[in-house]
Amino acid sequence: MEHTHRPTGWFWLVLAVTVFIGLGQAAEGLAFTVSPTALTFNAVRDGTNPPDQTLSVSRSRTSQATLTTSDNASWLTVSPSTTSMTTKATLTVAVNISGLAAGTYNATITIKVGKATKTVPVTMTLSSPPSATTATLAWTAVTDPSLSGYNVKVGTASGVYSRTITVGNVTSYTVDSLTNGTTYYFSVTAYNSAGESPPSNEVSKSIY
Repeated sequence: MEHTHRPTGWFWLVLAVTVFIGLGQAAEGLAFTVSPTALTFNAVRDGTNPPDQTLSVSRSRTSQATLTTSDNASWLTVSPSTTSMTTKATLTVAVNISGLAAGTYNATITIKVGKATKTVPVTMTLSSPPSATTATLAWTAVTDPSLSGYNVKVGTASGVYSRTITVGNVTSYTVDSLTNGTTYYFSVTAYNSAGESPPSNEVSKSIY
């Protein structure tokens, strides 16, 4: 009796192992990989959009499968949204910064191949443009041979100049150390050993 039952026991053990391996191979066939696993974009507010980036999708099976993509942000675009693939596919990811304020934005791309799904996090950092804290002035040279040089007058109210910069005998000058959020007014005078001329016409610049 013992000899009769042993073959049956061994038969069921082998059958169980065979079924387990078959399920593992099926699951492996549905899997795919995405590279890179995350994307980062950097741009300057009111500037140009950052360069597009790509995602590579790979799978081991050679049969055709449908690939679909989606995202959860209005500033993010993934293309194509639907395509068919065998072992490889390439996706293009684009960012549109138009109308966005400076800050850090996060989104997620969802990629589905057949019944398998993967997600790719996307971070976009939008920085403020550099502040223009200087003003460059240029003027027509005085032809008087007795000229010694020029003074640049700077103020924060029209006609009222709280700062005088002696720049020498040049016809342009860049005023620095200006404050954001302030409008500045400028004029230029010429001087020689006898004194200083009346100011030129006034120009202004707002610093942001």
